[in-house]
Amino acid sequence: MSEAKKTQLGRFELRKELGRGFHGRVFLAWDPQLEREVAIKWLLGARQSDESSRAQFMTEARAVARLAHPNIIPLYEVGMHGKIPFLVFEYVQGIPLKQEILQRERMPEAEAVSLFAQILDGMAVAHEHDVVHLDLSPNNLMFDRHGRVRIMDFGLARFVSRTGSDAGEERMHGTPRYMSPEHFSAGKLDQRTDVFALGLILFELLTGEAAAQGDGLTRVRSVILQGKFDWERLRTGGISPGLIQLLRDALAREPVARFQTAREFAQMLAATLASQTESARQDIAVQFLLRRLQRRPEFPAFSSNILEINRMTGEGSLTNLNELAEVIQRDFSLTNRLMKIANSAFFDRGGAGVTTVAQAIGMVGTRLIRLLCNGLLVFERLQNGQAELQDALVSCFVAGLMARNLGLLSRRELAEEAFVCGLFNRLGRNLVMYYLPEEWSEIAGLVNNDVLPLQAERQVLGTTCATMGAAVARLWKFPAAIVESMAPVLSEPREPPLDDALQLRLIAQLANELCEAAYRPHADPLAEAEDLAFRYLNSMRLSAYALTDLLHAALEKFLAVAPSLGVDGESSSFCQRSLAFVAALREPEIAQRGRSGDLT
Repeated sequence: MSEAKKTQLGRFELRKELGRGFHGRVFLAWDPQLEREVAIKWLLGARQSDESSRAQFMTEARAVARLAHPNIIPLYEVGMHGKIPFLVFEYVQGIPLKQEILQRERMPEAEAVSLFAQILDGMAVAHEHDVVHLDLSPNNLMFDRHGRVRIMDFGLARFVSRTGSDAGEERMHGTPRYMSPEHFSAGKLDQRTDVFALGLILFELLTGEAAAQGDGLTRVRSVILQGKFDWERLRTGGISPGLIQLLRDALAREPVARFQTAREFAQMLAATLASQTESARQDIAVQFLLRRLQRRPEFPAFSSNILEINRMTGEGSLTNLNELAEVIQRDFSLTNRLMKIANSAFFDRGGAGVTTVAQAIGMVGTRLIRLLCNGLLVFERLQNGQAELQDALVSCFVAGLMARNLGLLSRRELAEEAFVCGLFNRLGRNLVMYYLPEEWSEIAGLVNNDVLPLQAERQVLGTTCATMGAAVARLWKFPAAIVESMAPVLSEPREPPLDDALQLRLIAQLANELCEAAYRPHADPLAEAEDLAFRYLNSMRLSAYALTDLLHAALEKFLAVAPSLGVDGESSSFCQRSLAFVAALREPEIAQRGRSGDLT
């Protein structure tokens, strides 16, 4: 067969070469019989010259073909081209895990563990069927388009060694940096060999670098045989002690000292995680959800804009106004909306005739421009025509305006920070609504069946929307005050808070709860407002009527700025319902009842 020109391999049409390595060449091919794309591994180094070797090859191929697991790329069939065997696998689109590690450098512990658990699950099934891989590495793990890790090339190392002419030479087929000590010492290769490779993979996920460092085979071999791995790198990287100990067991030099199978490794990992705190378990759920968000192409795109603006406006930044203006101007829509707001009644200082972004920054201040840009970017990118989400975003913006006024009442210096805390208080909820609509629907269904919102979120997400929002805010390098303000205040303090951070949390939470109460269908608006006033009595000392005034003022300011945000305030369901809520509370009889309890 002419390797360069031949386009057929048996019944399969070879379409293009996907890669080549120790074991031969990999092609994308078309199976006309089943009308599907497949991946074909053509084992150029493995010739089968006699009936015995062919029988052994088929026996092992059948064992691999019996493996069925979501994290294993299945083997469909095997064939021969002359004396050269080939294997036909499912074709999976994605990138090697190695490439993902190089792009990310170092994953948070919870995310690394979550990905690794998928690999363990697949390998556990293989080991239970007495199938070993013997060539596990991040290059043989595919990260598919759905965020799932898939194990590739099952059995290739053994297929080659079974059919090779020089057994000693064939033992070295594979990736030396991910080999076990027994690879180099002529020991028995079995499930424990895979366990060692799995430990090396987990080490790399946690640190971003291969565990066996060194140039050349001799140095790598020495590191593996002596077990000279950089454990201090794990400790200084904040990896939990339990997980470090788990890695030590997996990377023991003697096979007998390791976990004996991938299933045992998985069980010990689960036990280690179970011994950690509730917050640690929540963190794993958050990292998994973040991963899903980051696989959406639009999320990294606008995240990078937010990160760049936050970097240039962070404390200690030496960025000048023109440099910041240049970054903002890359996004035409952001620039357009920012200029409209700078020239609107949004600011009490009144932007008269601002014509450039640099002028707007100079007038408003770098700190507030940062917060406004973040808000505008999120507001714009999360709009997708979904009425519920559109109303939720409007609600958050009105809550931000109301929080600003509450900040002015508390202490004028808190006003601008209170605005952005109110605006972003429900960030996690909005992200879930936009990116995870099915999960949001499940949460809403539970709440409709009288499950408490936080409990419903934990049931569906494994964490809360607030925790999710805070994680994203940290990812975007938001100021600590904003991140902290997202945490719900579950019990109000008995005295007015003196701590700014707690006061911002209370302001942001009250503003959003009032907006949500105004949006909900209700039989008694006054009862809703009085309930809020009572619950925040110690910290805010505002009556139901005073809260209504604050909501009305925020609605009026929002309606003035709504065109700058691309929102038709007149047709907004949130605005209509909230104005009706205010009007109901301002009916003479209700207004009189509200005023009689005014504590301001």
